[in-house]
Amino acid sequence: MTGRRTDGNRKPPLSWKRKLNLAVTVLVLCLGPIMIGVGSFMINADEELARSGVQATGTIIRFDDVTKASERRMQVQFPAADGAVHRTFAAVDHDQYPVVGSSVTVVYAENNPGRAIVPGYESDGVWLRGAGVVLTVIFGVLGLLYIVLVGSAVLRARLRRRRTPKVV
Repeated sequence: MTGRRTDGNRKPPLSWKRKLNLAVTVLVLCLGPIMIGVGSFMINADEELARSGVQATGTIIRFDDVTKASERRMQVQFPAADGAVHRTFAAVDHDQYPVVGSSVTVVYAENNPGRAIVPGYESDGVWLRGAGVVLTVIFGVLGLLYIVLVGSAVLRARLRRRRTPKVV
């Protein structure tokens, strides 16, 4: 019989463990870009609200002055046009020191006063986008390093195969 034997050259199908490993790897690699996209969407929504929302004067009723940046938040209470008093949160930078009881400007959606921002303070989208950039850089560098290492190993194996004489 002539021709090439294919039964020994075929790769076995992926086991469930390898499929799970591949799915987790793809998820981790996509997590950073997804976080960047969601964070950017949140920032754009807050910027649109700042342009088109209704302004009110609010009072800072709580401020958590902690060292962890993601937990530095203040709570602001403000009256809306519907006559009800609403509350919103805002992230606070380390160079900002709001005082409980002081007044701040709040911008809220006219049809939904529960959706509000405090101009001059960060949106949660800033943190989400920043974390996405960090994850993308970390996993991108690890992915490139993996590709370089596996690629160089494959090239070395091919070179070794070409150098070894064939036994007939």
